Amino acid sequence: FLILGLLSRCSKTDLTASYISIEPDAFEMNMTNFNLIHETNYDAEELASIASQKFPDVWVYVNGKSLGTWELPCEIPILETDSTIVEFYPGVKMNGISTSRPRYPFVKGCKIKLGLNAGETLQVNSIPFEYYPETNFELVENFEPDYNQYFESSDSAGVSFQRITDPDEPTNRIGVLALEDTITEFEIISTPLQLNHKVPSSVFLEMDYRCDSEETENFYVGMLIGTSTSSAITHEPLVGVNTSSKWKKIYINLTQSILRNQTTATSYRIIISGAKSGTNDIHLYFDNIKVVFL
Repeated sequence: FLILGLLSRCSKTDLTASYISIEPDAFEMNMTNFNLIHETNYDAEELASIASQKFPDVWVYVNGKSLGTWELPCEIPILETDSTIVEFYPGVKMNGISTSRPRYPFVKGCKIKLGLNAGETLQVNSIPFEYYPETNFELVENFEPDYNQYFESSDSAGVSFQRITDPDEPTNRIGVLALEDTITEFEIISTPLQLNHKVPSSVFLEMDYRCDSEETENFYVGMLIGTSTSSAITHEPLVGVNTSSKWKKIYINLTQSILRNQTTATSYRIIISGAKSGTNDIHLYFDNIKVVFL
């Protein structure tokens, strides 16, 4: 009996993990029947702009239990084996800040049944997400039309978006703000945002951007708020953005600015401004500018 007791105490549970591997290009937006579900009539280019994303993180749940947040690309250890339900949610760097990384609030989680084997790594190649049916896109600027739909200059220099063909992707058009010769700064504002007269739970401004300067340039994003109690427009600065020679995407949280002013605000506009730091000409490029709310 003593020997049997000792043997039973020495037996151990097998804790050999299985692994799932995820690359950033595994994420995709499922746009099937988007117009039907959301009762909209976006064209193919606008749908592609809405689907554009660059989620840096994934939130993972296994059989309903959280495994935390993982930066992509990643290899995630999982103790469960055989047929396992794994649920994924995308995460973002809020306002471009690495220390603020919430879940992206506008899409459903994606549940996938995976066959896992202890000690082996399974590559997950496709994780499709769908927007919640209640998600609205107030502004979708993809620069495909020949005219400025949503932004105009608000300063004396008159700098606004020029629409050009993307030199790196000839089938795509982008917007450019050109600071050349004596033009040293810009300030552009959006058309008023219509939030369907509701108090939103989340409002994001999303955009792709890059700069052709070898030096780091900055631009700034804020809100212009008109109120029923004053003829003056309040400017609320939100985010300073460091540019890059490579395309980047930023997710800017407008929620708190809107909620702070909801009782008196009569209008909201996006303002984007900046100035070049040196004497050389610079060009700031933008694409897929969206305001999305839920």
